[in-house]
Amino acid sequence: MKEKKKKEQSVETEVFTEDELASDEQPEAKGKKKNKKSKVAEISSEDEMIEVKQPKVKEKKTKEVKNRAKYTSKYFKKFAGRSHGSYDEMIAKDYQNVIQRAYELSSISEADYSKKIMITVPDAFDPGSKVNYRLDKLPDGSYTLLYDQALVTVLFFGDDSLYYHQANVDHRNGHIAFDVSGEFNYFDVVHIETALKYDRPMRPKYLTLDVELGLSDGTIIPFHLRNHRMHEEYDFDGTLTKHEQQFLDTLKQKIRNSRKL
Repeated sequence: MKEKKKKEQSVETEVFTEDELASDEQPEAKGKKKNKKSKVAEISSEDEMIEVKQPKVKEKKTKEVKNRAKYTSKYFKKFAGRSHGSYDEMIAKDYQNVIQRAYELSSISEADYSKKIMITVPDAFDPGSKVNYRLDKLPDGSYTLLYDQALVTVLFFGDDSLYYHQANVDHRNGHIAFDVSGEFNYFDVVHIETALKYDRPMRPKYLTLDVELGLSDGTIIPFHLRNHRMHEEYDFDGTLTKHEQQFLDTLKQKIRNSRKL
């Protein structure tokens, strides 16, 4: 696979989920006056109707980023800090732009696949750039590692084929470049190799995870799944993260099922 700067395809997972909130309105009990000062949630049972007063919750609006480059530079001046919704929304839009480019360059749509996984690792946008890191503290007290430049790979799992797309993203300004798209049939994979290792034996800084797929025609497709910067406050239990395990399980199951046909 042809890649930028002749390096392996780098692919750490981010999964986007949406919480769907639904409420069922119930009729008021006869003889009860509607409370105009507070919202009321009514819980019904066979014997009684109970009124539970719900306090008003003021929604915190995300501040719009006007000067993206200045905002990102200030955000990454501290190596650790509380997460900001403004930054999260900004990079989420970058990821959506990558997905749209993947659709166009791969000539696919949502109808062509049943599952989508996005994987990102830190990677300099150009040779003269230095990647900046930040430990974001989440509301539950855990940490997540962010970086201002990334190599983003989106994997689309179809019934018979895997479609993949890779692009470099500069979150400092939203630029996207060096796109590479490809696809292969699961049946054509004859070898899978998974390697978990440090970047160097003595005083390692990164823990890496690589997967190589060998196709029947001799083509080797490499995926770089992890470039984990070691830090005492940013760690995870087990050998693989949840998203890494999801990627490997899905890919291997598709390949094994293709051999049974």
